[in-house]
Amino acid sequence: MQLRYRLSLVLMSFTLAGAASAYPEYKVTVVGPANSAATDINNAGVVVGYYPFAPSVNHAFLNRGKGLVDLGTLGGTESVAVAINDKGQVLGHWSSGPGTQRGFLYDCAKLRDIGTIGGRATTWRDINNAGYIAVSAGDAPLNDGTTSYLRAPGGALTALGDLPNDYPDSPPLTFALALNNKNQVAGESGPLTFPDQPLHAFIWTKGTLRDLGSLGQEPMGAQAINDRGQATGYASVQGGFRNRVAFFYSRGHLIDIDGRPASEDRFSDGTGINKRGHIVGSSNHLSGFIWRGKQMQSLNALINPALGWDIRDPQAINDAGQIAANAFRNGVRYAVRLDLIKPHVDAVAPPEHDEEPSVEAPLSSSAAAKRAQQEAEGMAKEVAQPVAQ
Repeated sequence: MQLRYRLSLVLMSFTLAGAASAYPEYKVTVVGPANSAATDINNAGVVVGYYPFAPSVNHAFLNRGKGLVDLGTLGGTESVAVAINDKGQVLGHWSSGPGTQRGFLYDCAKLRDIGTIGGRATTWRDINNAGYIAVSAGDAPLNDGTTSYLRAPGGALTALGDLPNDYPDSPPLTFALALNNKNQVAGESGPLTFPDQPLHAFIWTKGTLRDLGSLGQEPMGAQAINDRGQATGYASVQGGFRNRVAFFYSRGHLIDIDGRPASEDRFSDGTGINKRGHIVGSSNHLSGFIWRGKQMQSLNALINPALGWDIRDPQAINDAGQIAANAFRNGVRYAVRLDLIKPHVDAVAPPEHDEEPSVEAPLSSSAAAKRAQQEAEGMAKEVAQPVAQ
């Protein structure tokens, strides 16, 4: 009887441990109405994206946690927010009709048109804390390639150039996809060939494009970069574009983080990375996932299953571990933010000896005070609308 009692205590301890590990790590906060989509999150937890303002018409929004703020359209028909920095400046697109997509900046409750590059089809991609922007421009349909730039706050453009390739007669394509606070741009570059483009992932630093290598096949693209110069994205493996895996790149090393054997049908990509090197993305076997240095974990396994959410499409993760994602419930998509129930207590790894500081210039005390006042006045002007849960 005593042995049986001891065994029962041991089994109970394992049961309790298993139950504890099954507790959710994240709570789900709805930040947009039905059919909305999240695109980015900053370190303050502010989420941006777009939502259905009217049938077949989307408007850009931000949500600071107090309700949805419609960013408007500068008199046009539609708008989409694509990125936000830690100052709360929002980058996006707006249009006044078919084929007239233009860029905008939203700052201190004011929307400003930043137009197009040379009248070409322009895709504004990312903005950092210093106000630099990663942007791509090309003809539509593509017939002379696409070129990408780093745009300075005053509007000056620096062309990123193109990776060398083995197709001298084909126009080059270079797409800027992400930007960090050191003005490093991540993206993909290669020749315009048909039916597929053999793109390579790159990181641009101070005028130099670095090819990140490959995992055996093409295409490959870097879709997110942190301030340590670490990147994530997708890398084609056996089977070409129809078989690709999420990767982690750091200091010259490229790692397949998918973890499944090559015999399986693999399709995953990394869409966000924070300073801790934590990656979020989507996969055909886990839906939305997070990778924290060991293995991919399904985000659906880290939330309360009784809520009925399917976290399919994480877009970005901030340094506190909050995630901007698109989640489905009863077949309807919502923009959501995933908040850690128990926040991180571990410190971000210190910089390497050769890492450069941010390009963001420090503000003087008077400039900082003026900026804070402008932000406060802007937030006061914003009209937040409650979001139905």
